[in-house]
Amino acid sequence: MKHIVSHSPIEYTKQRHLGRLARPLGSLALLLGLASQAQAAVIYTVGATAGANYPTITAALAAVPATLEQDYELRLLDASYVEDVLLTKTGSAINALTIRPAAGVSSVLTGTFTFGAGSAYATLSGNNGTVARALTLRQPNPAAPTVAFGGDANHNVLREATVLGSNSLLTSGVVVVGSGTVAGNDYNALTECFVGNADPAQLPANLVYAVSTSGVNDGFSLTNCELFNFDRTGVLVSTGNGNQWTISNNSFYYNAAALPTAAQTGIDFRPGAIANDATVSGNFIGGQAAGATGGTWTNGGTQNFRGIVMSCGSSIVLTNEVTNNVVREVSLTGVGSTAFTALSVAGGRSELTANTVTNVSNTGTSGVNSLVSQATTILSSFNVSSGQLMVVESGQTVVLGDLTNAGVLNHTGGDILINGNFTNAATGIFAQTLGDIEIKGDMLNSGQFTCSTGKVKLTGAGNQVVSGGLYFNLEVNGGGVKTFSDDAQVYNGIQMLSGILNTGAYRIRLEPLANLAETETSYVLGRVEVRRTPVAGVAETFGGVGLRLLPATGSLLPGLTTVTRTTGTAPSGAAGARAILRYFDIAATTNTGLDAALTIEYFTHELNGVTPANLRFFKSVDNGANWQNKGLSSAGSGYAVLNNVGGFSRWTLADLTAPLPVGLVAFRAERQGRNARLSWETASEQDNRGFGLEVSRDGKTYQQIGYVAAAEGNSSSARRYSFLDTAPDKTGPRYYRLRQDDRSGATHYFAPQRVDFDAEGLALAAYPTQFTSELTVALAAPAATTATLRLLDAAGRTVWQQEQALAPGAAPLRVQPACAAGPYLLTATVGGQVLHQRVVKN
Repeated sequence: MKHIVSHSPIEYTKQRHLGRLARPLGSLALLLGLASQAQAAVIYTVGATAGANYPTITAALAAVPATLEQDYELRLLDASYVEDVLLTKTGSAINALTIRPAAGVSSVLTGTFTFGAGSAYATLSGNNGTVARALTLRQPNPAAPTVAFGGDANHNVLREATVLGSNSLLTSGVVVVGSGTVAGNDYNALTECFVGNADPAQLPANLVYAVSTSGVNDGFSLTNCELFNFDRTGVLVSTGNGNQWTISNNSFYYNAAALPTAAQTGIDFRPGAIANDATVSGNFIGGQAAGATGGTWTNGGTQNFRGIVMSCGSSIVLTNEVTNNVVREVSLTGVGSTAFTALSVAGGRSELTANTVTNVSNTGTSGVNSLVSQATTILSSFNVSSGQLMVVESGQTVVLGDLTNAGVLNHTGGDILINGNFTNAATGIFAQTLGDIEIKGDMLNSGQFTCSTGKVKLTGAGNQVVSGGLYFNLEVNGGGVKTFSDDAQVYNGIQMLSGILNTGAYRIRLEPLANLAETETSYVLGRVEVRRTPVAGVAETFGGVGLRLLPATGSLLPGLTTVTRTTGTAPSGAAGARAILRYFDIAATTNTGLDAALTIEYFTHELNGVTPANLRFFKSVDNGANWQNKGLSSAGSGYAVLNNVGGFSRWTLADLTAPLPVGLVAFRAERQGRNARLSWETASEQDNRGFGLEVSRDGKTYQQIGYVAAAEGNSSSARRYSFLDTAPDKTGPRYYRLRQDDRSGATHYFAPQRVDFDAEGLALAAYPTQFTSELTVALAAPAATTATLRLLDAAGRTVWQQEQALAPGAAPLRVQPACAAGPYLLTATVGGQVLHQRVVKN
């Protein structure tokens, strides 16, 4: 029996009115009346229950027209149906088909329900008007899906139902989005459903499986569902699927009795390059209940576990978004090389924001990977927690904000761009074995930083802090000053393109194959050390630091020669002459009896007011206290040559015709509690009015904080001066600069010194930094405590450890670490805080 539902007062009044006014209003009114009548739903009842219109769903569907011109609804009256249902009815946005249990009825359909060719705007709902999921779809066949979309099915919805299956085929699933005929299966949806296993002894391989060999499936939506107990994959979207997929606010969990041992993946979204505008957001993966709660999802196999895998599209307009997903409460307990990967971008381009990985573990040797990037990965910001890994294997990984690593970041291929700060915490290990990393913010490293190949590019527009560590190539191509926070070793080269690289209180060491390339406007400021072994008759350039050494043929050779170049500061004294802002400390295995031509190169900005024609070589054997004028053999643009050099020490170029009013021996800035003591010495003074003390917070803009008048103004003997900066509330770094004023009005500046005013607390100093057997360790602690001293090798392994009680204040300790010769990181752990200093055992 067919029921026409048209009992509302509004509809009844409208029909009466149309009947009376049909003639005056003509055909337009008649059409409006028919349209109004078409909105009434046709309801068929289905089941073996007495009074039902049709015994089966298939029979009821046969009574529905192929193309709907009004709404139809099939109401299920029975508790159980056993049939395969093929739905092919074509509805529209205003004329739709709905199938659901009748009020108060809960139904189970055993078989496969297919949204087939021609199906459109049909809804299969488990809401009986009182409760959700009053409809269960069940398929026990291990080779058949429970629900399928095919033949260009579009705009169909499965909602608020329980969908259970046993499909063990690797190329199928409990829910299958299959091939279309022309356009593909577009804009279909699963929402608020439970999708899982029908049989505890027969878990399905995949819960939702999408692949198409004809047509492209666009706009599929999987939202607010719970997906549980699968053997391989929760959602697997493969080739033949296109744009605008949405997988959001779902929970993937495992609570079956049998411990899984196969490789498992929560969301494997890899439709390929044709798919863009995908959204994977707000999903929970892990645990034994919705929201990744209820216990731990444990996998005891030897294969990998992956949370979310993305391989799709490359559009920068229709972007693929992976946001606010949570992977937690997952444990891999197998052995071997098992890897846990929470997030993986395996191809195309995806943007990742605010995803969380917590409470996960892996006993396999490949650890816990919070992110593996093999394509174009865009991160808003990203944190690698302690005990987790981030792996960049290929493509480009772009961090729009900050990247913080407290675990292990392995850069094995592709490129990394960090627009914010890169922080490598005390527990962090950064290892680059292939590819480049570009950083626009600060590098804040207190862990292990090693680049064995590729480049580190500093491209920030302003000042940057630069980490110490091991570099293969270092490129500076930005603005401002890039200042090192620790010593650095460079194995292949430094290329200065734009900007200044300042070593500060530290040094750069160029290893045997490394070279330095600088320009007049982009250069290294501070100390650079290089070691080479000169050969007779061959000019040794020491890696391009601006010093050339040509031993005469047949002469005694110096052997291994260490050159330390200091720039930005003129050597004090220089026999009373003004020197260029560059000098070299040269030490060789054989330091006397040599015969070599020595060339010093310089930049124009380093002339310090000296006319190039007046430059002469000056040598000091007592670290700059006294100087000898060694003359000049030849000179050219930007260089000077001295032949027949017989020994090494400190060398510079200076001008006898422009005497310095002050020969500065030393300028120091040291922290004393919350104050800074500035001290300096002069070897001689001529027409000296006095000294201005200036301070800066950023190393660029200075202001005067004090003035010290000259003791006499003219002196040929040493003079010592000091000044105490007692300004309150000093925090962070402060740069102190000394300005010397002549009586003539001329001024001269000396290189700034940095003092850090962090919170008062612990301090560590170890000396000598190159030791043979005994090392003195000075630890300053505000209160009595206990420290754990360790030596870590280049791989981060502890090779020596000692517990030590500390009294308040500075406590020098003498220790004799039992370890092999080589470089180490000395750490002192006090109350959870870790201090560190690099040392070398001879």
